[in-house]
Amino acid sequence: MALVELLESIKTGLYGQYAQAADLEHVVQDYVRFVRHVMKGRSYNVYPAEITLWLEEVETRYDIPTLKLLRKLTLLELMKISVGVVQQHSMDKHLPKSTIEAVNNWFQDLCSRIQEAGDHDFVDNDLFHKDLAIAALNMWPSNFICHYEPRPLPRRSIFSCGIRQIVCAAQLLISLGNSSRNMYEVHVEDRRLTPHFLQDGWRDFYLELSERIEQEPRVGGIFGKAWFWDASMKEHSPRMSYLRDLPEAGGALFFPARGVLDGDHIALDNPRRRRLYDAGQYTPTESIMIWTREKLLDWARRERAKNE
Repeated sequence: MALVELLESIKTGLYGQYAQAADLEHVVQDYVRFVRHVMKGRSYNVYPAEITLWLEEVETRYDIPTLKLLRKLTLLELMKISVGVVQQHSMDKHLPKSTIEAVNNWFQDLCSRIQEAGDHDFVDNDLFHKDLAIAALNMWPSNFICHYEPRPLPRRSIFSCGIRQIVCAAQLLISLGNSSRNMYEVHVEDRRLTPHFLQDGWRDFYLELSERIEQEPRVGGIFGKAWFWDASMKEHSPRMSYLRDLPEAGGALFFPARGVLDGDHIALDNPRRRRLYDAGQYTPTESIMIWTREKLLDWARRERAKNE
């Protein structure tokens, strides 16, 4: 079944199953407008005040089952619009096949989750916010470990990491020029772990994203923020050193992020790191990874040449 037909079929099924679905149509359209227009260009999990207030009002108006139905209908409507966008890009040859494939795969998976949803699905959490952003193509899925969204490089963050790195940060911004305002921020997808989180999975993700960037000359590169890019990981978790070594070998730069993560952070789920933390020998901290367009594409060409 074609994706558009699948979306219509699921929507029809929800309308037949839930009498209140038709009454939600105007709310769904408001939700769609917020996501496609107000959230476009913003970080997927940072909602402006007007959306927050509107969502609070909606949540007080409906019970939990109705809210979940509203979210499903909104996702379906967003995907329907986005399928048309991808088809147009495909005809204009603006997107590589890997990008189109990733969108289709994610939308198919999301449709399956809408049909098979349990009580833990489609609640107001980070995973739903990612689904919402991807359904609107405010964030793009990959076939591997991360999603990515168009974002400007956070200049203030890389200039607040100490005097020693200020010169490096300044040189980086000079080399990027205006393209620093047009980059992709990567976000790990928590529903994709092994084998995607292993070295080959990360390599495949970077290669796929390089195909996209190669067709977009205005994109200055990629960046992200994560605890596993911290330099101390080579000492405390050497088996995970590939997470930083791989992009670093390709010319990526790393800057320590401000702030200290708390004792409930996911980094401390590992027994060894938890023991080191309890002993005062390790504190989970985040680092910002920046991989410029030129360096990333050079690395990707070398990697592909190895397999030829």
